[in-house]
Amino acid sequence: MNKRVKTAGRLIILILIVSTLFLSACIGRRQKEPEQVIELFNDSVIVDKYMEAVKDYDHIVYEQVYFDWGSRSIGPTEYRFRGVVYLTDEEAERLWEKYDWEEVKAPEFEFGKVDAESFGGGPWYSCKAFESDNYSTIVPNYTVFDGEKLVFDIHQI
Repeated sequence: MNKRVKTAGRLIILILIVSTLFLSACIGRRQKEPEQVIELFNDSVIVDKYMEAVKDYDHIVYEQVYFDWGSRSIGPTEYRFRGVVYLTDEEAERLWEKYDWEEVKAPEFEFGKVDAESFGGGPWYSCKAFESDNYSTIVPNYTVFDGEKLVFDIHQI
């Protein structure tokens, strides 16, 4: 019986040591800073998926931004999309007439790879109805319109 107690005691101590080492490793991994990844795209995915009110455009340039936690990442990644939709003249006029745009102060354009210098000085306009018509599954930081292009910063929830 004494031998069983000693063996059980050793087993419990071994389990505690292994558990402590495992938890220490997990905590150490959480403290690693993620790397921000910015990828540049010019396909129609954003317009097709999130901007159903936009029917025609010349081209689009946008960034997909996410944080890479390395091999320790568990679960889905929340993506942020920010970029510019260059509208055709007809589409810009159609959107201008369809929505009630209000002049706003220019947002702080934060881009890693999109050339924000090419946006011009505005004036910039925003419309809550445009955002609610288009962004039901994502959260807009902003979408502004200057009569020719839409500049956006949106992220998944």
